[in-house]
Amino acid sequence: MQHYIKISILLCIYGVFKEFRPAEPYIVPYMTGPPLNFTAEQINHDIFPVSTYSTMASLIVVFLITDLVRYKLIIILQSACMIVSFFLLIYGRGVFQMQIEEIFYGLHMAGEVGYFTYIYAKVDNKHFQEVTSHVRSAYLVGKCLCGIVSQAVVYFDLIQLQGLLWITIGSQIMALIWSVLLPSVDRSIYFHRNFTESDKTNEQHSGMTTHDWKTVGNYMRIDLKTAFTNVYVLKWAVWWALATCCYYMVSAYCQVLWQVVREEAHATDIQYNGAVETVFTLLGALGAMIVGKAKVDWRGWGESLLAVGSLAMAALLYVTSRTSSEIIAYLTIIGLNIIFQIMITVANSEVAKNINRESYGLIFGITSLAVYIIRSIFSYIALQVYRLTIRVQFEAYAIYFGVLGVFFVIVMVLKCFRHKYNTKYSIHEK
Repeated sequence: MQHYIKISILLCIYGVFKEFRPAEPYIVPYMTGPPLNFTAEQINHDIFPVSTYSTMASLIVVFLITDLVRYKLIIILQSACMIVSFFLLIYGRGVFQMQIEEIFYGLHMAGEVGYFTYIYAKVDNKHFQEVTSHVRSAYLVGKCLCGIVSQAVVYFDLIQLQGLLWITIGSQIMALIWSVLLPSVDRSIYFHRNFTESDKTNEQHSGMTTHDWKTVGNYMRIDLKTAFTNVYVLKWAVWWALATCCYYMVSAYCQVLWQVVREEAHATDIQYNGAVETVFTLLGALGAMIVGKAKVDWRGWGESLLAVGSLAMAALLYVTSRTSSEIIAYLTIIGLNIIFQIMITVANSEVAKNINRESYGLIFGITSLAVYIIRSIFSYIALQVYRLTIRVQFEAYAIYFGVLGVFFVIVMVLKCFRHKYNTKYSIHEK
């Protein structure tokens, strides 16, 4: 077996353990029930937003040190933070302790940069596309297993919801153990990119000098300039950041909306949150796989995809915000996830194909940071300043995607006019 395949398998096993968190599809029902007994409004306004701010603040530090500490330490800390987070969910009481729990959850989310970029430093860049698909598959396997197990537990009433938290902790402990066993990275993309075997034993490389930091800064500046002065890359990266920001907020708060719909309808039947997560993960993966194999010239059709897809998600979110049916609320979120997974697959692919391969981790980190900065601003305005109800919140998400869609409609129209003008001018010149 080739070395890069072994590394990929090891990281994928960690990824499955990391994503296997069967408590998450039912985290809001757990928090609104005994012994915590929070209201949906408390979760929406006072607890969940903390993880967004924590992730943003942590991501700035993680982004700066991940390459320096060579990735593995960040992955280990990521697992440890998730374990602390779920212990606090079990033993914590009161809003303040839940806010502390959300801080650790945010630290875990910031650690995703280390997880997704570890593989790029560990394998040759000619294998990037293949190992990226492996890591993505591990994520999907973990999410699917999470949804299936959680739904089975709830449907057959096997254990109480708190039992799902203990299963999650067990999985995260396995992830922590596995992360410690991951091979160390001898080189990194920026700080340690030119090491040789003799360099590793040389004391001058035991710490970074001022010259080293300047060199690293120069490497990063060149890669960022090369990527973001390319208008085509910038277009996809902007959509990637803006759309992912809103998608993350929808994913974080959809359970709150489902809970409100149930409370308004006085529903007492079984919830299907786990089944919904399984379905949208599988269908999203299928859609991403199909579009990944499609032979489409996205330079010509990119604006159309971004415009139509964004407007479709806006429509689904508006329906979600207005519905009083739990089934419709489930179906609209499934539809939104499928569309988003298709579009983000294209966006990631188009960015990756048009930048220096070794800079993909840097671009991923910068884009992730932009996502959480935008999300933090949006969350603060919507939840702390205006304290929007969950339904109005989803209306705001619909408007957000609607504006994004209209923007790309305008870009598409301008592009068509420019193409027609250039064609007409060329014919006239001849």
